[in-house]
Amino acid sequence: MKKTSVTKLVESSIKVLAIGSLVASAGAAYGQSFSSVLDGFKEGSKASLNVRARYEYNETPASEVNGYSVRTRLAFETGEYEGLKLFVEMEDLSFNNDDDRPGLDVPTTELNQVWFSYEGAKVGRQIFVLDDQRYIGHVGWRQNIQTFDAASYSYAIDEKNKLNFAYLDAVHRVNATSQDLSGIILNGTSKLSENFSLTGYAYLLDFDRAVLASSDTYGIRGSGKIPGDEVTYSYSFSYAKQMDNSGSVRDFDVDYLAGEFGAAFSGVSLTAGVEILDGDGVTGFTTPLATVHKFNGFADVFAGGSLGLGGGLPEGLEDYYLTFGFKAGDVPVKLTYHSFDTASSGEYLGSEIDLVASYKLNEYVTLIGKFADYSTNGGATVSYGTADKQVLTLEANLAF
Repeated sequence: MKKTSVTKLVESSIKVLAIGSLVASAGAAYGQSFSSVLDGFKEGSKASLNVRARYEYNETPASEVNGYSVRTRLAFETGEYEGLKLFVEMEDLSFNNDDDRPGLDVPTTELNQVWFSYEGAKVGRQIFVLDDQRYIGHVGWRQNIQTFDAASYSYAIDEKNKLNFAYLDAVHRVNATSQDLSGIILNGTSKLSENFSLTGYAYLLDFDRAVLASSDTYGIRGSGKIPGDEVTYSYSFSYAKQMDNSGSVRDFDVDYLAGEFGAAFSGVSLTAGVEILDGDGVTGFTTPLATVHKFNGFADVFAGGSLGLGGGLPEGLEDYYLTFGFKAGDVPVKLTYHSFDTASSGEYLGSEIDLVASYKLNEYVTLIGKFADYSTNGGATVSYGTADKQVLTLEANLAF
């Protein structure tokens, strides 16, 4: 019989407790009392509370949402005992009106994380992110964060070289759904100079259900900066090849290409970039475990497609963007313009303007506002990016 996610979570929790008991027993065997073991976990332990109250306005020609929500996370992390640490986190998401909320946010109360770590290894339900989160991310902007049932390991060969390995058994989505998978994650970063790092990766994903496309992805990512007396330049580039594997329902071989160049001076920044997700007319390049909200516009018009949902982006996507950052008093502001085309034919899909501003009220409270306005070309022959969309969010974040 196939195990459900609930069954797996219960088993994981039992294993975490069992391992804690074994460590305590081992401590006693080496002459340490059970109370001294508990004291070891207690020393350096901490509890944390994170609350986010949000108003979200979301409008398309077919729908309009005015939703108020409150997300609460309560967590406890032990201190280290003989290198072992335990962590548990509960999460609750509620709305003032369940009938007037964004479709991705679902009222829920859940055990959000439960894991133990030892010498760079972590096992259990956990937040797991890599690099710029284009492939593996937590989608932290949504109220219900994305987590994984996973075993992960981070190893620093030396000060300049680091390796990350993980096996993913399930992904728990921002919309309170879960999906089993067999995911092998390999990622290595080398700091080749003081101002340049190069990362190579292989992400081998086999989903149990064909809702998302199983695939093997191999790629590289470089990032660096060019410091100057008055102007500091930054840049990054990425290339990846994605192909079908034994879990795929069709054959495909598509590419990913991205590049970005920016300059910062006198409290002002300007960044230009391009991202290309290839498509062969049937299947597009997908990043099913990514923080997709971070890419291709805050309105998330193409988010589902880049995850591989709703038929994906079969003709691909080209995103050309320009970001202007500045400070209005104590308020950091970023303004971004996007222009979208299909990758296969260069057909113009539409444009988007994004604005984000934040203000740190005090040590514990941060206010954030976001606005996105996507305007479709209206005459596109593809099935995505065909409707206007406006999104406004206002939120207060409390953390201590």
